[in-house]
Amino acid sequence: MKKLSIPLLVLGAFITIIGVLPYIFSYPYSDGPNSGPSNNWELILIISYEKQFWCLLIGIALLLFSFFPLLKQQKV
Repeated sequence: MKKLSIPLLVLGAFITIIGVLPYIFSYPYSDGPNSGPSNNWELILIISYEKQFWCLLIGIALLLFSFFPLLKQQKV
């Protein structure tokens, strides 16, 4: 179970960070004729704004599921 909990921990942390980005950075507006993200960072911000709730929910759930086996193994 330890082999599975470490990747879940990393994935959960990554998804949670994506879900927290809208609280830190403002939405990248583009009013030009070719509106859309001008670089990869703006694309990540737009995706994080659209999927904020689900990223936080899934990321925190993965973090919790990965902590329980690690804590259980340390008690033994």
